[in-house]
Amino acid sequence: MHLSPLLTALVAVALIITLAQILGQLADRFGQPRVLGDIVGGILLGPSLLGALQPQLSAWLFSPEVRSQLNLLGQLGLVLFMFLVGLELNPKLLQGRIPLASRITSVGVLLPLLLGLALAQLFEAWQPELLPGDHAVAGALFMGTAMAITAFPVLARILAERNLLGQPLGALAITAAALDDVVGWSLLAAVVAFSRSGSAIGAIPTLLGTALFAAGLLLATAPLRRLLERRHRRGEAPSQLLQTLVLSGALLSGVATELIGVHVIFGAFLWGLAMPRNEALHRWLALRLETVVLRLLLPLFFALSGLSTRIGSLNTPQLWLAAALVLAVAVGGKFLGTWAVARASGLPSDQAQALGWLMNTRGLTELVVLNVGLALGVITPQLFTMGVLMALITTAMAGPLLARLGYGRLSSPAELL
Repeated sequence: MHLSPLLTALVAVALIITLAQILGQLADRFGQPRVLGDIVGGILLGPSLLGALQPQLSAWLFSPEVRSQLNLLGQLGLVLFMFLVGLELNPKLLQGRIPLASRITSVGVLLPLLLGLALAQLFEAWQPELLPGDHAVAGALFMGTAMAITAFPVLARILAERNLLGQPLGALAITAAALDDVVGWSLLAAVVAFSRSGSAIGAIPTLLGTALFAAGLLLATAPLRRLLERRHRRGEAPSQLLQTLVLSGALLSGVATELIGVHVIFGAFLWGLAMPRNEALHRWLALRLETVVLRLLLPLFFALSGLSTRIGSLNTPQLWLAAALVLAVAVGGKFLGTWAVARASGLPSDQAQALGWLMNTRGLTELVVLNVGLALGVITPQLFTMGVLMALITTAMAGPLLARLGYGRLSSPAELL
């Protein structure tokens, strides 16, 4: 069958979102985040399964022309998702819990970061093909960042479905995750700036430019924030023009940070942070975006990630041992760092363990880090594949481990990122 690239892309989109929905519902039935179904769907459509079983079908369905169109839509979904992530971060979450949460975040980020850097040094001596020769330092920094990140959206929704948000454990977890999110994205911005400039000194202008842009964004959006809040207090929904300004602002803010030298996702994230801190308004905006972003655009991002995931490339015992080390360092660093600080601060053993497993979730956030590193050429497809497997396992293990500690699902299943 001969179809134009546009029609083929439409067929690919229909297949991707249908498979993602089916696998997402299956994951939800087993008490897992829907994001697992999305990630697995992307892997199944990639060279790990479809490409291996039906190479001609895969080559037709995901030709370079089709992939370029899917990439545009997937990147649009990623930018809008990062806007939603910034929108969800509420400073009120930090009130009264900053001292303990900041200690948990500091150790929970620093320990896996250092372990990730150490693992990269081991790989450079033992499996040098995992880190490109000209980008070894940047690759090591990306690996450390990937180990340190926590998926704030996944964690928030896991807490919600277990009715933990109103309890001390949930309040502490969401506070620590919010701080971890800000630290993680800031760290990623610094690593991107370093990898693009090639040196720490060369990254300084980019980081200063990003900081100045963030400060200017807060000032420039003040009238928009006041207008949104005023309409909301009067019980009026934002006009179509205001809705357009909010969405256009997220896209243009991403363009600005890309031009500055970090990445397009950071501009969208900062735009979300700049919006009014009003939970009802956030829900209103999220409800109008989530269906399109989560069910249509993001599955395309996962599919493209799946096309870069080649499980068959891990074809030696040494590479599988390296993958096991990636998983062990990711789990050990995040869990042990969080658990140790929580126990030293007086939390009971079960709460400290639960907090450690919650902070260990990666989800989509991990894939964002990995895709940025792969696009910049600082990690190889093999290391990317190891990271995707790690993201799957660390996200999947949180639910069962929390249930064993007595924090099972109590509310109706929620759509998880």
